[in-house]
Amino acid sequence: MSQHPIKSVFVADDDEDDRFLLRIAFDKCCPETKVSFAVDGLDLLQSLDESALQPCLIILDLNMPRLDGFESLKILRASQAYQQVPIVVFSTSAETGDLQKAKQLGANDYIVKPLTINRLDQMAGRLKKDWDLADCQ
Repeated sequence: MSQHPIKSVFVADDDEDDRFLLRIAFDKCCPETKVSFAVDGLDLLQSLDESALQPCLIILDLNMPRLDGFESLKILRASQAYQQVPIVVFSTSAETGDLQKAKQLGANDYIVKPLTINRLDQMAGRLKKDWDLADCQ
């Protein structure tokens, strides 16, 4: 019997409150989905490199210390290992320029951070549906 790799959603966000709220939203909307958190782009890259988990989705905040979301996205898309992994930018910025730059760098989607927990729950449910996160466990 062959072993399938264990998959996880990887999230890079430097805001502790956002990580906490994302954890709650994913636990509520897709409890079967494993979620791994990083505090910035460098932490994310190190986690991906050292983890036995395979990413089924990567969620990137844009404004992070050390290595921001744009630079992280650029590095991930340059790596053969992550070229096919869906990457969603999750940012407070609603600027058209940020959205366009994220898409140019290879983001599959761009989501402006919701202002309420209900909208965050809806967003997690949408991500589950859009990226088949039920299989990400």
